[in-house]
Amino acid sequence: MTVPENTFLQRLSFLFGAMLLCYVALSVWSNSFGAMQHYTLFTTAILGYTALRLIARAPERDTALGTLTDRVVGTVVMLGGVSAGSYFFINAETLEITQPFVSKAALNMGLVMIFSVLLAAWRVWGAAIALICLAMTVYMLFGRMFPEVMQARMQPFNVSVSFLSGIGGPRGVLSYAPLSADMIFMLLIYGGVLHAIGVIEIFGEIGALIGNRLRGGMAYSAVLASTFIGMVTGQAVSNIALSGVMTIPAMKKSRFSGEEAAAIEIMASTGSQLLPPIMGLGAFMMAVILGVSYLDIVMAGLIPGLLYMFAIIVSIYAMIGGHKGLQQLRQEIDVTRILWVVPAFVASFAVLITLLVLRYSPAMAGFWGSVVAAGLAFVRPAMLRPVLTNIRDGLRAGFDTASQLTIILAAIGLVVQTLTSTGLGVSAGALIADLGAGNMVVTLLIGMVVCMLVGMGLPTPAAYALIAIIVVPSLIDAGISPLAANMFGFYFAIFSALTPPVAVGVLVGARIAGAGFLSTAFEAARIGAMALLLPFLFVAFPSLLDPATLTAQGWVAILCYLAATVLGAGALYGALSRPLDAAVRRLFLLAGPGALVAYAATGWTVIGMLPVVVLFGWGLRGLRRRGLTYTV
Repeated sequence: MTVPENTFLQRLSFLFGAMLLCYVALSVWSNSFGAMQHYTLFTTAILGYTALRLIARAPERDTALGTLTDRVVGTVVMLGGVSAGSYFFINAETLEITQPFVSKAALNMGLVMIFSVLLAAWRVWGAAIALICLAMTVYMLFGRMFPEVMQARMQPFNVSVSFLSGIGGPRGVLSYAPLSADMIFMLLIYGGVLHAIGVIEIFGEIGALIGNRLRGGMAYSAVLASTFIGMVTGQAVSNIALSGVMTIPAMKKSRFSGEEAAAIEIMASTGSQLLPPIMGLGAFMMAVILGVSYLDIVMAGLIPGLLYMFAIIVSIYAMIGGHKGLQQLRQEIDVTRILWVVPAFVASFAVLITLLVLRYSPAMAGFWGSVVAAGLAFVRPAMLRPVLTNIRDGLRAGFDTASQLTIILAAIGLVVQTLTSTGLGVSAGALIADLGAGNMVVTLLIGMVVCMLVGMGLPTPAAYALIAIIVVPSLIDAGISPLAANMFGFYFAIFSALTPPVAVGVLVGARIAGAGFLSTAFEAARIGAMALLLPFLFVAFPSLLDPATLTAQGWVAILCYLAATVLGAGALYGALSRPLDAAVRRLFLLAGPGALVAYAATGWTVIGMLPVVVLFGWGLRGLRRRGLTYTV
């Protein structure tokens, strides 16, 4: 049974979100509150917004029991979380001075805040994440009572509560509040504004325009649309859900199987987290961890992101080359609408990137990007201007995304606080280092497996937060630079969304396509097989993370990867521009992925150029067969 949404509460939640937007926009320019008051107020407001959305019945719940649970949980979060947050806001100065030796009332409010965050995380992100955060919280609070073999460095109860609830400092549930409030909120609002003014839909139109001109073009259309949309949402799973409902059915109409269509969408949406302007939320976290600007992280991710997208496109090309049943499905394109809408995106995006390059804050860049995009939308012809419902829906999408990410960051802050305060994170990292036994290749392989296991079922920011504590330190100890180690962890945090048996991204894509879970996971793995080698490449050649100082060896690495990707795709799919026999496929496998791995391990330029030579030779042979050679 479906229960209709409460319209009044939906409007109230939107008003609440609009007030929060006004506050954050004003704080971009000046803030009359102290730091702890600011972050406490922001987190409390997010809890209040989330509570209202739950009470009004979240749209994805389709049973009466689920709706009742949401309403009960929303009420508890509203009463508990907002009350505790208000108490901390009012007494912020006193608590900063006296923590962790605070009053019993403050400790009780701290427990209420922790409980409220866990409840909100349960209803917004699911039971698995909430249970992980709850288990770590219980260990932090009561670990001293566990058997000796499970004990770690423990804190007194009042200190544990103070740290976990963020009393008097940016710890626990407030660990990532500066990240949420000062960096990502306005960028996510920018994404919401783009949705409101029709830019998201235009991405699909542009993709379809290209798709109309190529065999199997709907696949390329899906990649382009999903990449553009993901560049402004910065989330894989939500991007799959947002763009997949458009791209997956269109690909199936072109005779792609459900598994192929879902896998193409999944891999395109996943890779969009490696591209600016928003990348994944983990990129902002990385900037905080490394103490560098967000722009530095964007530049570090630029070459890996482009190489990733190249690998996906080449795999799709090889898939299409071996596909006999594809149909050229043409779509109607409104070119006039594209020409009117695109300038708002181009101008606002240019403003956003320019401000980031000039080292203004992401919040400032997001603010002006939103202003420019919205302003240009209203100089269009009347029929193409956004109406009030468009603006409301777009801003609500931004509010929802921002609240969801803030909730998961607050919950994962409990885990990170436990790992750091008890020493569990250090112990886990030491174990990885011991297992690697000083061998860089073994350490990286173990790190990759641990990253994908730790992040399994978690959204990218939560996965990266844990990986940064558990895995990254051991990689740095093995001799990898901090930037390369964090990028390695971030990359596999993204891929953890595709790791069975949980594989949330695969689950969403397969559900939209009506395809099998494991068969979709297999297709996604085949498309992304070469992309899995990228982190090992930029660890071996760190100049790939710094385009401004790219070395000659770095250029060889790029050429090697490009050629090896083409050969690897041909080997996996048995076709490129034409079918390949078994012997050629084996040659491609050895001279492509095999040579790439050997080059990353040895750094020998001769091996690095082998894929380029083999690919050139194969292409030249094809030209001769077609009689296209020239006599000199």
